Amino acid sequence: MNARYFVDYHTHTEFSPDSDAEMLTVCEQAARLGLSRLAITDHVEISAFYQNGYDKTSALSFEKAGEMQRLFKGRLDVIRGIELGQPTHDLDTAERLLKEYDFDFVLGALHNLKGEKDFYYYDFESVDVRSVMDRYFAEMLEIVRWGRFHSLAHLTYPFRYIPKGKYPEDYGFWRDEIDEILRLLASRGIALEINTSGLRQQIDKLMPDLAIIKRFRELGGEMVTVGSDAHKAEDVGKNILDGIRAAAGAGFGHIAAFKGGKAEMIPIP
Repeated sequence: MNARYFVDYHTHTEFSPDSDAEMLTVCEQAARLGLSRLAITDHVEISAFYQNGYDKTSALSFEKAGEMQRLFKGRLDVIRGIELGQPTHDLDTAERLLKEYDFDFVLGALHNLKGEKDFYYYDFESVDVRSVMDRYFAEMLEIVRWGRFHSLAHLTYPFRYIPKGKYPEDYGFWRDEIDEILRLLASRGIALEINTSGLRQQIDKLMPDLAIIKRFRELGGEMVTVGSDAHKAEDVGKNILDGIRAAAGAGFGHIAAFKGGKAEMIPIP
């Protein structure tokens, strides 16, 4: 496939701590699949920026992505991006980073609550899921109020690790909180990411799912991005078409593809 709307706006490489994928290999896979654009969005966790060396890896990823732009010119449009985790845990550092590097695309993300570990490491069988998720959505709202990013990554991220049966499938406990987040995203002109990695994991659904994507549209949302959240080259582009179909099913006629901080609205056929 070589369609203009076939883009992947969430991928990781060797400069993310949970990926060993060489950026060159990731870009080669994207070009082979016929993607028109690929956003490199390596992790930068502001809550551990200096402790875990993100000050160094963010610089290396930005430089390498620039090399890939030149190497793949005419074959693949490589977008220099970042997945900015927990920016409100240290706003001074987050804003200094964004000032230092001219990222094409910034994903806002929340992987852990203040002072706590990534949700990946939680034992959700022994914690109060309701309480944890109350805090999660409250912190997510803080991030959206800050708003220095282009798209909100995987809104329902913790549910990727929570066993089914430990929460209502329609996220009903948090409907009001989710609506508030979606409404604020819409009013600020920030995109909602449709993250396809859940289709490859136990949650077995898009993050967020179709109901939430539809609700975003109902509340005035105008932009969605689609990303595989690939951490290895073979997952680049995975289930992107499922994400695009969900966008269309929710009433969106375009996919947002950012470059230089500006969104190009690519029509969905």
